[in-house]
Amino acid sequence: MTADITTTTTTPAIEELAALITRLEEVTALVAEEKLGAEVSDEQIADVLYASARLFSAKTDRVGKVAWPIRADALNATETVVLVTALLDAADVNLFDMAIWYRRAE
Repeated sequence: MTADITTTTTTPAIEELAALITRLEEVTALVAEEKLGAEVSDEQIADVLYASARLFSAKTDRVGKVAWPIRADALNATETVVLVTALLDAADVNLFDMAIWYRRAE
């Protein structure tokens, strides 16, 4: 495991975001455990994805390309491909277009 050597400034907004993320993880685990995924609206899932994408993009805009901090056990291959495919389809991006933008932050 590599150490993150970036300096993190804690602000009330960052602390609030951290608390929200912790709560989201807890509730998401409960929904999955109770097999209630189909009950979550498309809009709710989309809003979580939009927020995550915007945060990640904002970070890379400020600090350059960073490795996505996904733990090895966080997503399986199916979950990853389903998410990537849905994002590409929603943005009307094909694999050729993605290859063009792939190195934009380097």
